[in-house]
Amino acid sequence: MLHKRIGRWHVVLLAVAAGLVASAFALRVEGVYWSRAEVTFLAPTSEVNPNALRTTTTDLIITAGAVARRVNGNVMWNQTADAGATIVGQGELDGWSVRLPDYGGQWSTVYSRQVLDVQVSGPTAEIVRERQDEILARIDAELDFLQEGSRASDRISTTVVPAPPSVYYIQGSTSRALAMIWVLCGAGALAAVRGVQLRARRRQPEVDASRQDE
Repeated sequence: MLHKRIGRWHVVLLAVAAGLVASAFALRVEGVYWSRAEVTFLAPTSEVNPNALRTTTTDLIITAGAVARRVNGNVMWNQTADAGATIVGQGELDGWSVRLPDYGGQWSTVYSRQVLDVQVSGPTAEIVRERQDEILARIDAELDFLQEGSRASDRISTTVVPAPPSVYYIQGSTSRALAMIWVLCGAGALAAVRGVQLRARRRQPEVDASRQDE
């Protein structure tokens, strides 16, 4: 019996130690800087089309998608169930993404706007701003490349909202992180103790049988 109690206390102590280590790590985790901008592709203006912002055509959406693929190295972006999902929420704390948002949800694919979602994350605001500027310039350069040989009056242009893009500092909730850590440690300790109890019960008949044989 003493051996069983010692084994259970070892499990509890290990869970507490793991919780303390994880909590210390969670308290040291720093936030991340993040920026998001929308690049809207505008149709050429004319007497028939005086307001380019109100024009949405399949050609504009296709062009936006082509530019996004070129910026991404001809690699398709990962689709998400929510078009408004952030790269920080997906675990990308130091990187960028250029996507044509899919508004079809989980079961369908719907590209309804000629808008590229440009997101950047990084350890400092300066890095995020520099990276954002480079990506926005790359989008315009790729669009110009696709329109080589076209007349200026027939060219598609872009506009960025907001301009300039804002940079935000995002930090997770420390209280939620600590609460989840201790919930997981408690659940793990209970499961381990339960396993020790089941193992002890299975061994008990074997011990009793050996005693009877003696």
